[in-house]
Amino acid sequence: MNNWENIDKQSENRLPPRASFFSYENAQQALSFDRAASQHFQLLSGRWQFRYFEHPALVPDEFYNQPMAEWGDITVPGMWQMEGHGQLQYTDEGFPFPINIPFVPTNNPTGAYQRKFHLDAAWENAQTLIKFDGVETYFEVYVNGHYVGFSKGSRLCAEFDISTFAKPGENLLSVRVLQWADSTYIEDQDMWWMAGIFRDVYLTGRDPVHLNDFTVVTAFDENYCDAVLNIDADLCNLHEPVSGYRLHAQLFDDGICVAQLSADNLTIGDKTRCRLDIPVSQPRQWNAEHPALYQLLLTLYDEAGNVISVVPQRVGFRDICVRDGLFYVNGRYLKLHGVNRHDHDHRKGRAVDMARVERDIILMKQHNINSVRTAHYPNDPRFYELCDIYGLFVMAETDLESHGFANVGDLSRITDDPRWEHAYVERIGRHVMAQKNHPSIIIWSLGNESGYGCNIRAMAARCKALDPTRLVHYEEDRDAEVTDVISTMYSRVQMMNAFGEYPHAKPRILCEYAHAMGNGPGGLAEYQAVMNRHASLQGHYIWEWCDHGLLETGENGQSRYAYGGDYGDYPNNYNFCMDGLIYPDQTPGPGLREYKQVLCPVEISHAGNTLRVKNRYWFSSLEDITLTLTVQVAGRCLEDRQIALPHLQSGESETVPLPEFTDNGQETFLNIRISKNSPTAYSEANHPLGHYQVLLQAAQPLETLPDLKATGALVCDEQKHQLIVRGENFRLEFSRLDGELKSWQADGVEITGRAPKLNFFKPVIDNHKQEFEGIWQPNHLQIMQQHFRSLSWKNQNSDVVIEVHSIIAPPVFDFGMRCVYRWQITPQGAVSLDLSGTPYGHFDAIIPKIGLDFGVSRRFTQVEYYGRGPGENYPDSRQANLIGHYQQPVSRLFENYPMPQDNGNRQDIRWLSLRDDAGKGIFIQPRRPLNFSLWPYSSQMLQQAQHIDELTQDSCLTLNLDHQIMGLGSNSWGSEVLDSYRVYFTAFRYGFTMLPFRQQDNDSLSLAQFSIQPQEAN
Repeated sequence: MNNWENIDKQSENRLPPRASFFSYENAQQALSFDRAASQHFQLLSGRWQFRYFEHPALVPDEFYNQPMAEWGDITVPGMWQMEGHGQLQYTDEGFPFPINIPFVPTNNPTGAYQRKFHLDAAWENAQTLIKFDGVETYFEVYVNGHYVGFSKGSRLCAEFDISTFAKPGENLLSVRVLQWADSTYIEDQDMWWMAGIFRDVYLTGRDPVHLNDFTVVTAFDENYCDAVLNIDADLCNLHEPVSGYRLHAQLFDDGICVAQLSADNLTIGDKTRCRLDIPVSQPRQWNAEHPALYQLLLTLYDEAGNVISVVPQRVGFRDICVRDGLFYVNGRYLKLHGVNRHDHDHRKGRAVDMARVERDIILMKQHNINSVRTAHYPNDPRFYELCDIYGLFVMAETDLESHGFANVGDLSRITDDPRWEHAYVERIGRHVMAQKNHPSIIIWSLGNESGYGCNIRAMAARCKALDPTRLVHYEEDRDAEVTDVISTMYSRVQMMNAFGEYPHAKPRILCEYAHAMGNGPGGLAEYQAVMNRHASLQGHYIWEWCDHGLLETGENGQSRYAYGGDYGDYPNNYNFCMDGLIYPDQTPGPGLREYKQVLCPVEISHAGNTLRVKNRYWFSSLEDITLTLTVQVAGRCLEDRQIALPHLQSGESETVPLPEFTDNGQETFLNIRISKNSPTAYSEANHPLGHYQVLLQAAQPLETLPDLKATGALVCDEQKHQLIVRGENFRLEFSRLDGELKSWQADGVEITGRAPKLNFFKPVIDNHKQEFEGIWQPNHLQIMQQHFRSLSWKNQNSDVVIEVHSIIAPPVFDFGMRCVYRWQITPQGAVSLDLSGTPYGHFDAIIPKIGLDFGVSRRFTQVEYYGRGPGENYPDSRQANLIGHYQQPVSRLFENYPMPQDNGNRQDIRWLSLRDDAGKGIFIQPRRPLNFSLWPYSSQMLQQAQHIDELTQDSCLTLNLDHQIMGLGSNSWGSEVLDSYRVYFTAFRYGFTMLPFRQQDNDSLSLAQFSIQPQEAN
């Protein structure tokens, strides 16, 4: 039987798992924590000789013992598909080959890697180890033609002793990697199928007597004042036992030794255990808000007092306990506000470098995220070090998922099969042993979406035996039989509220929710309100952090992000991998900005003449937080006042009086900006944490526009197929065949690019695909037709009023909307449009929107508006944007999602203007606040395009002026749009006035004076 199809053999000659650490020659080097400076460290990453084969047997025999100088090369770390070898394929849960346990395809893609390495004289007496931090999926190691061993477990480190085979001078390392193995059946995570040596490979050398492994645990007294640092160390001697050795432990705080202890006169044999318990008085405590770290040095001395090695370890004083159904860190209640993070790079796939990893962590910290779930496998060992340093609570998930069995209705098939127990249990054992010393890890997760059964119970028992100090998670242990927290995925807001009202005996974590696919997610504020309401709801993790798009050049030479199906891969799950809060290049998306605001650690609420400020940190006061209060009148910011809140502790609240303001009948807001004064490792001084807005005074509605320059009378010319209305310096042309506005010129320059039309459909966002496929597409909403019924006109005082009646309805069916366009044109050039509709037939379902699609000239390059901005916002995703006065180039209004879809909406628009570079434009004044978006593409193009490189600029800009627009939700795999944010096919009425202007009009008139506001403005 092939080793790669033998579930009873998960490795051969692989060393037992142990903590990830490096040894150094002296304390100074050790305190650098730079592995490159450690004893006998040799990084083997770089360019390796490489050849790809379709079958493992095709690798030539000479590969194992001869240099393959004529072969090509490849980057290590890397995935071979990203350098043009083999097949890329994306599936969410399906195996890419027939299920036939434990067998995999005979034609098993294979990569043959080879490189040379040199050992100088310093290695002569050292034990030489080689370590692979990540190889996907199965690999064998050969040194100088000798077989060393093999390993499975793609995202778990593997270490081998090659001392017997390595020699001084030049050595040949050959590694055969197979893409498929029996282990593939439990590595079916939602990601691209790839293969290769995708994490670092390096050599380490150890003296005959050395520290092999150690475990650090911090234990507090009952008052969380003083603590004891427990150190369990395993010492080894490769030769005969020796006596008189000493292990000395020193604990440093910013270079000062605060505690130390020695174990003297040690006799070290094959394996010797040493225990040190070091009392520490009032240590600084580690948590995600204050990641206080000490530096532990473990120095091994020989019988003559010579230093053999120094091993450093960052130590955070931290413990976890569960009490009365809630969990606590260092005795403090907390909630985990997190994200699920895959390893992904848009150029290198799963081979992520540490600069990108660190950038991920910095972005999380900057956006108020305090926890990360390593979905769905262990990360590079250095990831956890960065979480220790920057401060993130980690749910550390092991490399286990067998989701593909869901396709045959038997998700628990191998999870409840005792033959697989060893494969399951050793994975959690390898994971825990490698990362056990990181304070950032507070929860071990046994895996993901693998059903439930005997092997999960065995994993939990092994995990708790190795580490009883942390919590254990596994979502599909639905009754929390063996786990310490009860977990669910994608539970709706109402269900979470019910869970909170009727709490389980164990704390609850929503390990996945709010699917962040494409434009979304929506509804985060409602989720957060429920989380804040109930103590038993102690954690939630958005799915997910990053889009898994792969950067490539399309057929037209433009860059784009590829997803499932773009490489001829079938079956595939298309763009389901594009579901992150950040884009593939790590650019934050609107969803991340919304999440940041929802997680703002300072909560502001308004009551009467006061503000209530609440501290939603878990371990921090508001001593370093400043509130900046700004009074905003009709969009103009008038004054600032800063308030420091030094005394508010975690969970405490205080009222603050509202600033006085002058009631002048204009809309007045109070904007509150929350910022952190001091710089941190991840942010500069005055880093913004969030903001709020309070309506102080609603505007009084104006009945008319301000008086404009008097002009001559209107001329109305009724021709055979046209109705033309002319005034001084402007002209409008309506078709008498279809009732549409065909042309609108001001000062001889065309404004219109495409006739304005009512529309009840918009380009489908990912989160609405279920509604599209279940409701809109079957009822042909995307191809509704407008049919003209009548056009009439009359003079009304000095104005011209034109009324157009049409129906908008889909083919095939007998329902639709009877619509009226009422145009009123003044001699001053103002054009008012009032729109109304009455449904007929039997269709009362939810629809994407009620609005107007208006093509306007591409000469408009600048937009100015008074409404909610500056970023895109939707009814259920608007916390990150405030009502204000904004000016932006047209190009900034379009959110370029990798999968084209509806985007760029701005809500609560009081007024809007478009202008060209010469200062000419149109001003738009709604009767009541509306939505607008402005695209360089047509709605049809956005609906049809599958990639951004398929978009070509339209002949005009698409201006959407929408009465109602549906919320986002996250129903691509999450929560439907809440009832309060839905739009229905019902009667409607709304309108606005449009006015062409010149630069001199801007100079003499303030656009803000046109603002007409409703009493219920928010």
